[in-house]
Amino acid sequence: MRIILFLLCISTLNADVLSNLEKSFASDGPFVAGKLLTKLKPGIHYLEGASDNQSELLISIHGWKTNGFEWVYPLIELDSEDNRIAFFRWNTSGCPNKATEQLYKIVNTQAHNYEKITLIGHSYGGIIVTKLLNRDFAKPIDMHIIASGISGDPRLNSFCGYEPPAKTSLNVTAFQWMTQKDLDGAFKDLKIDTQIQKIEGVSAVRLPEEYKGNTLSHNRSISWLADFLNSN
Repeated sequence: MRIILFLLCISTLNADVLSNLEKSFASDGPFVAGKLLTKLKPGIHYLEGASDNQSELLISIHGWKTNGFEWVYPLIELDSEDNRIAFFRWNTSGCPNKATEQLYKIVNTQAHNYEKITLIGHSYGGIIVTKLLNRDFAKPIDMHIIASGISGDPRLNSFCGYEPPAKTSLNVTAFQWMTQKDLDGAFKDLKIDTQIQKIEGVSAVRLPEEYKGNTLSHNRSISWLADFLNSN
């Protein structure tokens, strides 16, 4: 009984996060609100309660040592009556292999509860999504990879055994959203643009230089995508 009550309390706390995120964003801005996300422990966090209207599960996957602020506006904007918003927290100090398998199991477990599942992975989180591109899923799944060096690098390839897949699986619809290399702090000093990687079945799009009058930077790319998805 104690275990059941504990799990119910955890579920309730998680379900309040999105509402608290919105309130904190309105009063204190994204940098303060983002701390609500960084305080979450590793694993999947459903930021709002479940309802019968939700036909889609949207899971966001953060990048290396996230400060949370870059996800505040996108998560609020992407929320609707038709979807349920979740945040996948993971330890970015090591290889993404364990987190990839955890997320894969979560998606398969939740597949029977929703008509569609959408994954949005930013930066290092995009590597997790890339590693799932060629996996088999029981339901249609949309994958969005944002500002991520999916071609890999020597450390990721050697120590983590990373290799981008050649193509996507049948039930996967995938998009890659690439920032302008020279304007993105994660890529501008690299000799090559590691965002460039041909994967059959992935639609790659280069993002514009500006977003709302400012440079479309590494972190602003998520907000750009949120606005784009809402406009379509």
